[in-house]
Amino acid sequence: MAIMKTVHGRVHITDDLGNDVVAPSLVDREYDALCAVAEAAEAGHRAHCLLLIANCPICRALAALDIVQKAEFQAEHN
Repeated sequence: MAIMKTVHGRVHITDDLGNDVVAPSLVDREYDALCAVAEAAEAGHRAHCLLLIANCPICRALAALDIVQKAEFQAEHN
């Protein structure tokens, strides 16, 4: 029996044990690599930026991302 699940907005087709039935595409591997780069850049920026959030466009974008992630977390855990 195949099951479809969604992780990070991507649909995966899995068997009864949760294993992916369809091999990940190059797009999936590229997406995963880009996410890793983005997470490293985010961590580096948060650790080293000396500007106020209002003065730094990256910090403003990260603050907006934090709000979205917090809302998603609360929606999943209610």
